[in-house]
Amino acid sequence: MLKILEVVSNPAKKAFVSLTYLIILVIFLPFSVFADNLQEVKLITSNSVNIQKIKSALVDEIKNEIQHYSDIHGWKKVVPNIKVNIPKAISSLPHCPEPVRFTAQDNQSQPVGRLKRQVKCESPTVNWRLNATVYVQLTLPVMVARTLIHRDEVITMDMLDSKKLQLKAPKNIITDADQVIGLHAIRRIRQGQLITENVLKKPFLINKGDQVLIVAKKGKFEASTKGMALEHGKMYEQIKVENTATQKVIHARVVAQGKVETIF
Repeated sequence: MLKILEVVSNPAKKAFVSLTYLIILVIFLPFSVFADNLQEVKLITSNSVNIQKIKSALVDEIKNEIQHYSDIHGWKKVVPNIKVNIPKAISSLPHCPEPVRFTAQDNQSQPVGRLKRQVKCESPTVNWRLNATVYVQLTLPVMVARTLIHRDEVITMDMLDSKKLQLKAPKNIITDADQVIGLHAIRRIRQGQLITENVLKKPFLINKGDQVLIVAKKGKFEASTKGMALEHGKMYEQIKVENTATQKVIHARVVAQGKVETIF
């Protein structure tokens, strides 16, 4: 008894006894308590929204929109920079058992600048939705004037140059010299000035009743057939065309003199 009192009264030995007591508690504490706690953490994690997974899916969705728009408008060598902002409230939402869906909440046709998208979870057991903001910046080559171009002057190849542009907001840019050559300047274009659609006068490349070549593309697959234009069409405009073989009327994009293209 005197020895125990002596140990307790000695500060160094008192600390040793306390440490020994804690070690004994840890060793003999039922493992089931730790197991239950781990199971609870795992359950909470599995039932919560995976924010990074949703952000990644939304980035992929925007990349697809950019690729589709680029295919239609002839944009090439496009490098996107995409940032997604999702409200922190999503962390309190339950895990969605189905793949989430995204829908546009703006009328912006060009996928650049500040985009609004709604994130939806629609399943028999879980149903929620919230709004996300996506900031898109595109780097791509665009056409600029190499020399001074006078009003009503016909644009030729030696008048044009290409430079990289960081596009932060929607703009009617032109990325291919073929979209400019042969057109007339509506007004004076300075050297180094960005060439946009609003400074050009577009002639009709296809007139109503013209025989045209219809080219259908899907990935690396390409097929062509003959058709007849049902409308006048300027470069990269969509017009109605009748397939000569099937008499089916489709919408196709003018890509050259007497040539239209459809993209699936």
